[in-house]
Amino acid sequence: MSVSTYIASIESSRNIIRNKLVELGMAASGDKLDKLATAIESLINQGAVSVTVREGDTYTIPKGYHNGNGTVSGVSGGGNYNLQAKSVTPTKNEQNIAPDSGYYGLSGVTVAAIPEAYQDVSSVTAGAADVLTGKVIVTADGAITPGEMINNGTVDKTLDVTTITYTIPKGFHSGSGKVQIVLETKTVTPSKTAQDITPTAGKVLSKVTVEAIPEVYQDVSGVTATAPNVTDGSFFVDSTGALVEGTMPDKGAVAATIDGLTTTSYTIPAGKHNGSGTVSLTSDIENALAAI
Repeated sequence: MSVSTYIASIESSRNIIRNKLVELGMAASGDKLDKLATAIESLINQGAVSVTVREGDTYTIPKGYHNGNGTVSGVSGGGNYNLQAKSVTPTKNEQNIAPDSGYYGLSGVTVAAIPEAYQDVSSVTAGAADVLTGKVIVTADGAITPGEMINNGTVDKTLDVTTITYTIPKGFHSGSGKVQIVLETKTVTPSKTAQDITPTAGKVLSKVTVEAIPEVYQDVSGVTATAPNVTDGSFFVDSTGALVEGTMPDKGAVAATIDGLTTTSYTIPAGKHNGSGTVSLTSDIENALAAI
């Protein structure tokens, strides 16, 4: 069972309970479940009440629930009672049904059905502000209430550069009014600087076509080189898109000798080497080796 179906079932049961309590004079037509529960809780169970009365005496039936087995009986030897049957139609006001003059009491009262013009309005939630002016409703408390909703009919409005918003007036609208704008499309080519694309005066952008990045631009997000990694005098674009000049020194062809006596090693200088540089042993080391 869906939530809405379950809620509808609860509301139906509530209405049955409330109608019965209203009939018993224990609740009002607008009471909610909590008040209805309190009213039922206060109902006294009188069970089967039995009493005997003498002619001319009266007995006040105690307030509460009676199981239908109680009896009120007269003392034997009473007189001949002339009883009257009556009928009554429900009205908005409470009615006390009593026998006419010459009758000892009532033999029965027939209560007609609620007239067609009357309906259960306990579930009505609409108020004056929800009803079109010139129309009338009955609210949940039974009050005849004229509508107060303004009838705006058909409202038309065109928005432009000077009027960018329109406040829909409070009230009823026929559904034929419209708020409209004049549309246009524009095209833009990406550039190194940000561009604000705005509509022509009196129009609204329906589409902006951004062309592809020009061929001269490339994705540099993967660049990891920094100035020390690029030859001095050469330029590159780093990962932020900045143009940077390299600082790596160009060593060209470096030549060095090791004599094996005073010089036993050579430290290759940092920088770019063209591949033609050499490090060689001098003849002194050759002679020294030959003499061994």
